[in-house]
Amino acid sequence: MLEAIIERSPSKVLILRALPWGADSRALRWATIYSPRPIRWGYWGSRASEHRDEAILNWRPSTGYAGFVVGYFAFIVMCFFYAFKHLRRGDTLLCIDLETALLGLFAAKLRGANLHYDMADPFFLAKPVPCKPFWRMLEAWYISKADLVTAPHQSRFKLFFSESPSRARVVENVPDICVENCDIIYRSSRKEGCSLTLGYFGTLDYHRGIEDILTFVDDHLDIHLKIGGRGVLQNLIIEAARRCERIQFVGSYRPEELGALTQGVDVYCSLYYCSKPLHRFAAPNKYYEHLALGIPILISAGTPYASDVFQNGTGWVIEDGRRALERWYVQVRDDLDSFERCSKKARELWNTHYADWLTHQQNLFVNLG
Repeated sequence: MLEAIIERSPSKVLILRALPWGADSRALRWATIYSPRPIRWGYWGSRASEHRDEAILNWRPSTGYAGFVVGYFAFIVMCFFYAFKHLRRGDTLLCIDLETALLGLFAAKLRGANLHYDMADPFFLAKPVPCKPFWRMLEAWYISKADLVTAPHQSRFKLFFSESPSRARVVENVPDICVENCDIIYRSSRKEGCSLTLGYFGTLDYHRGIEDILTFVDDHLDIHLKIGGRGVLQNLIIEAARRCERIQFVGSYRPEELGALTQGVDVYCSLYYCSKPLHRFAAPNKYYEHLALGIPILISAGTPYASDVFQNGTGWVIEDGRRALERWYVQVRDDLDSFERCSKKARELWNTHYADWLTHQQNLFVNLG
């Protein structure tokens, strides 16, 4: 099946995403992978004026469950008309997550376009919908109808099938991070003194250990925190930074700024508590970012990449909760060499497996559609 798909050469790729343009790294990653071909966007909400004509629906409610229910329904319906208008025979429609594929699939079939369904997050786990078994079964049906289906981790397919479909591919969440191509000498605060600097950069949401990290830092005078991103916990973090001078909130950031922001960070926090079922299948950018940046990672047990961190020795795996943080700190606070050792192994793994990953994916997908 994949060989037949590769033989076709569609003229353009239409990417549908239920987020504003530029707000999602998964969508931008696909734009980079498919960049040898013309790309058109279709998204929900507009942040960049130059992309306003590619907004399927400009109105995006800022708060309120009811507003998003109405908005999602309107967006799903408009996806069909937008895709039907802009697709031609031989094009590729890339639907990221089920909400864009619900009616987008039918527009693609009517126009003779190929459907690439990217399961960034399983719908029945990521969305607060009732009747979750129904949505799981529906998404499995859409996966079976797509010409190509991708996910950031193999565990996503196991949610729906005992064996991955023949059209399925794993396309990891490897970020496009520019780092100097040289040997990195680990110059952390751990080697220069007694302080420890934690770093968290990503979505500021619940079930990610952020609240535990804030109280952990506040209780230990030799620990600092550098945290950036946006999300529902932003005000909590701002207040914590106001009370504790060892907590630095840098606000939202661009991916290309990570290298500068993480200077002096000793540990890259990637805690995804399993109190949220989706996190058992999490595929965070943070795992790959810690490899590229050469910063040891602190990752949650029970998440897909925990075994990779343990086996490759690029950081530490801990259980959920504040007590686990305390136990980890007792373990590492006097083991200064472990930080340098994990840093070296992280960079070696990045250079070996991921430094040219995006170029490889571009070559792989150049004729795929």
